[in-house]
Amino acid sequence: MEGLQSFGSITSQGFSGSIITPFSSSYQSTIQRFSTTCILKPAVIVEPATANDISIALKFALGLTRYHIPVPEIAVKGGGVNSAPGVSSTNNGVVFDLAKMKSAKVSPDKKSITVAGGALWSDVYAEADKQGVVVVGGSVHLVGVGGSTLAAGYSPLSGQYGLAIDNMLSAQVVLASGQVINTDEKHEPDLFWAIRGGVNQFGIVTQMTFATHPFPGPITVGSLGYLGTDLPKVLAALHPTLLILPYIEEQKTKPDTVLAPFRTLAKPIFESIFTVNNFTSVSHGADSSITNQPPRVTTNGALISDVWDDTVTSVYQEWLKFTEDPEFQATISMWEFSHRDKIASKPAGSTAFAARSPHYYWTVTARHTNPSNDRKVSDWTSNLAKSVRQAQVKKTGKSLPLPASFAQTPQTVSTQDIYGDNLPKLRKLKARYDPSKVWRTGWVIDPDHS
Repeated sequence: MEGLQSFGSITSQGFSGSIITPFSSSYQSTIQRFSTTCILKPAVIVEPATANDISIALKFALGLTRYHIPVPEIAVKGGGVNSAPGVSSTNNGVVFDLAKMKSAKVSPDKKSITVAGGALWSDVYAEADKQGVVVVGGSVHLVGVGGSTLAAGYSPLSGQYGLAIDNMLSAQVVLASGQVINTDEKHEPDLFWAIRGGVNQFGIVTQMTFATHPFPGPITVGSLGYLGTDLPKVLAALHPTLLILPYIEEQKTKPDTVLAPFRTLAKPIFESIFTVNNFTSVSHGADSSITNQPPRVTTNGALISDVWDDTVTSVYQEWLKFTEDPEFQATISMWEFSHRDKIASKPAGSTAFAARSPHYYWTVTARHTNPSNDRKVSDWTSNLAKSVRQAQVKKTGKSLPLPASFAQTPQTVSTQDIYGDNLPKLRKLKARYDPSKVWRTGWVIDPDHS
């Protein structure tokens, strides 16, 4: 974009990070994402080293209006795993890539951990493991802390401690004006409320502090696989799908007791169960389903109030038909059944994430190689997710909001579907913290200036 070529001049203003353009040798490697469908071509990539770097670069971008140059589209990349194109990148705009901001440090009293905005959960768990504590975070190591947390932050520990946003103690945010704000329940409480579920709509979160908890290990993890014909028997055991991925804290429950129904009511055709003594190992439990897989990824999902055999069976049958084509055989449908009460113990208005009635979640991750199949995959994934969300409404009379981290695209999942009943308040706060809609990628909240 015209005018962005002069971004390099910000080094004279105290900027200490890196500026990458299409002419830089690192440009091609920097625009890569977990899904190749999300590789876009920004005009400028800003790699800040500090929150002040973000402030400097953002003010420069906003200042282009003085020369009658429109404010460029701005995207923020943490882990870059979200499969919705345009969430962590942009064509011809500016990407703030937080790759240089990955620190994680446990407090001296071991009651909290402070994490930089570009950290992955692997960075967090490596530090927490050293100190003998755990953090309510993602189940996969390569996921970015910021994106997954600000959407809600489901975790293997959510049944005991709630969501990641429920364990966030404070945050540092660079607002659309370039101002750097420290926020918590007492300081800028409305901003603190908004970022916990409002995803990327209120600023760039450069630092988060989370409560820590004692390590609950040893932990039994692994997988059990079943023949498709055994689905009714597996459902009789606890209503999961055909691949069981247990997470069992051995200090509280004996693994053999938990797994007994899955070994008797249905017989697994393979079993790989093992014990780990740190959370880093837990977060690598799904590596075989992530590495060396087709590069084009489409994700969608739904929250559900209960486990319904007919819904699970219908999804399985649709998945079975879809994956008959070798192009789509790496596609995964996953039902997550953690204890629901802790998440539901928070009032619906306590954070911007509004799903606080008891629920489970389901996600589908379609993977393929050929770009000519993008539309087919998108349509199938969207329709399957809609069928699950429709089942939720039909069986309970109410819809549940969907975390942005589980949603496909803004074209297939609406802003109302993401923010639910909290959208009106979010629109009011958007008018206060981002009145010009600088943050306009992903599930964009329109400011309410009334």
